[in-house]
Amino acid sequence: MLLLVSAGTASGQSKNPKKAAPANPVRPTAQVLAASGLPTKFFTTYTYTVYLVYAPKYSPKPSNTRGVGGTLTLGPSGSYEKKLTIPGPYGRNHFDETGRYTLNGKNIQLTYTDSHGKPVTYGGTFNYSEPAQALSMVLNQEADGGREVFGLVVKGSEDVKRTFNDDGTVKLGD
Repeated sequence: MLLLVSAGTASGQSKNPKKAAPANPVRPTAQVLAASGLPTKFFTTYTYTVYLVYAPKYSPKPSNTRGVGGTLTLGPSGSYEKKLTIPGPYGRNHFDETGRYTLNGKNIQLTYTDSHGKPVTYGGTFNYSEPAQALSMVLNQEADGGREVFGLVVKGSEDVKRTFNDDGTVKLGD
């Protein structure tokens, strides 16, 4: 399954907004860059453009959630801020989180504090394409193939045509 995206926007784990300072605008240190193996441009604000949910026990085909919007800011110090909106039958749902993330190779783990003060951690894999100015994430992967696939683009580059594949890869153009 291929999804062509030229504009649009993606899922969350928490409906509990957490207020915090914006992501750290400081450039990542050489140590952070070396540890991540990622270019400085990776640490920025992205716009959600694609959100697919795979639930094999309910359907062999993924559900493509249209009209998803919001941003994900990945700070160079390991902080993140997610502001996600998903349309629903009774209006838009907001999933806002502020927390910390860690990278280990192509794995990403995100941790935030829920409304009860308890840490919640989830994660999966990611693929960053500097030429496409895009980030894809496959999160909450289950043994039966269930997962969430997110396509994000660098904020301000939403008009660039990209193809997001259902395995999380992204390519420029049609």
